[in-house]
Amino acid sequence: MRFKFVHAADLHLDTPFRGIPADSSLLSLFQQATFRAFSRVVDLCLREHVAFLLLAGDLFDAKDRSVRARLALRRELDRLHVAGIQTFIVHGNHDPLSGDTGALGLPGSVKVFGADWEEVEVRREGRALCRVQGISYPEVEVRENLSSRFRRTAPDFTVGLLHANLGGVEGHANYAPCTVEDLGARGLDYWALGHVHTRAEYALANGAVAVYPGNPQGRHVNEPGERGCVLVEVEEGRTRRRFVPVDRVRWHRLEVPLVGLGSLDGLVAAVTEQVDASCAQELDGHVVRLTLTERGPLHRELSRPEALQQLEADLREQLSRRHPPVLLESLRDASRPELDLQTVRLAGGFTGTLLAEADALAADPEALETVWKEDAELRSLRQRLSRLGVDALEKPRPEWVEQAGLRVVEQLHEEDET
Repeated sequence: MRFKFVHAADLHLDTPFRGIPADSSLLSLFQQATFRAFSRVVDLCLREHVAFLLLAGDLFDAKDRSVRARLALRRELDRLHVAGIQTFIVHGNHDPLSGDTGALGLPGSVKVFGADWEEVEVRREGRALCRVQGISYPEVEVRENLSSRFRRTAPDFTVGLLHANLGGVEGHANYAPCTVEDLGARGLDYWALGHVHTRAEYALANGAVAVYPGNPQGRHVNEPGERGCVLVEVEEGRTRRRFVPVDRVRWHRLEVPLVGLGSLDGLVAAVTEQVDASCAQELDGHVVRLTLTERGPLHRELSRPEALQQLEADLREQLSRRHPPVLLESLRDASRPELDLQTVRLAGGFTGTLLAEADALAADPEALETVWKEDAELRSLRQRLSRLGVDALEKPRPEWVEQAGLRVVEQLHEEDET
């Protein structure tokens, strides 16, 4: 039998957006973004006449769910209920079962999996369509490999709904850890995963697949680009999957090279060109982190006191007036002064010798290790970092030495020009 479903995860309804100033005129736009993104997930379900919606954990941003978030969830699930579309939910580390006060009921078409593994048979027109298995987090921290509780019970197409860290993905707490081999061994056809906010697919044995749809709405600058859910079509036990963007506010990290830019007007025009190319018109808004890169004559101009801050303020005002509005999260300068390093090396002298010594040290692992271990100032720095709870690297990186030498030469070059 052919049928479709939508897989979404990590709604984080009513999330407090990081990087948005409290006094920003755009704050209300961002506060509505997670709700609008979820509404578009429901729109997709209705438009595609799916059999059910899967929500793989972290529907709410915090264990103490806000009233606004709970009411918004109820309204959207009501829309699916009226259309005869079922919803299956598991809770994750941000919204464990222990945080549910029971003050808001959900429609009868919604199945919330509890702290014990369960399986539900989905039927259509009196016939078995598929099976959905799931388990929720009872508390915030779940260190057990929950995937081991899942198992195939019948030949029907079977879905596993789970909030988990597959393969120890960095940047996410290692809750309900599991491996690709773990999931493949359970014999299910589709693993609907949540927890990791970056979209990913993993091929399993016998044509099965494990999928992270990513979150429907990016929440900060480290979640850039399109965000959405996955529309899955099942036919003859196989799946076809299509990612569908639903985000309403999009985050971007853009780089603007200073090469060939000789004026501030030219720089502003280059920024505008980058924003035009990256910021889609159909969204409600965008947030941009701009980084100036490479070498150019404007580096010296922007190194003057408060120059970068003044440029940032001007760009922020200009971009906020666009349609849709663009919020400048920050302007960062990673550019370099115009400097021909090869000429510096060939000229010799102090700066040429400095670069040569830095290159030689970086290319000699034993010498670098000796400096790292025996230099008193470096040893003291590592000790101070350790007391502050910062993990200092055990081994030095050659590129650190190269960058340090380059920075000193650049600084001396700028001082000579003043």
